[in-house]
Amino acid sequence: MENNELSRNEVRAFLFRLLNDISDEEMRQLLEELEERQNEKLREYSRKGFLAKIDYNVGDRYYKDFIKDISGSGVFIKTSQTFSVGQTILMTFMSSDNQKPFRINGEMIRIHEDGIGVKFKIESRVQEAALKSLVDMINGGSDVTRS
Repeated sequence: MENNELSRNEVRAFLFRLLNDISDEEMRQLLEELEERQNEKLREYSRKGFLAKIDYNVGDRYYKDFIKDISGSGVFIKTSQTFSVGQTILMTFMSSDNQKPFRINGEMIRIHEDGIGVKFKIESRVQEAALKSLVDMINGGSDVTRS
């Protein structure tokens, strides 16, 4: 039967039957995917998958991990370290011409078991331009797109 032929209540009942048949792990993964979809709708900037090393400091500790994705407003860093929402982070990026690194502060706004979501704190036009250049380069030369 086509999904568009089902009533709202029939769709709901069908979804509940499906949920009863999946494991707890699959249910958690589905919930994360649904939350991510919802967050995508709320994002000002679209994210771009981007695997790169990143150096960063939280307090007086230094870390080295990998970026999973980036946008004009933030970054997701894959890490096994334990952090808290609201913590400040100082990130060091290579410039798009790979000549001179630039630093930018951020705030941890999401914590997941596999990493942290960080919102950039842009404090100058120089940082804004360097970040825009980096994101444009990742997007293949196009402007950062707003969703």
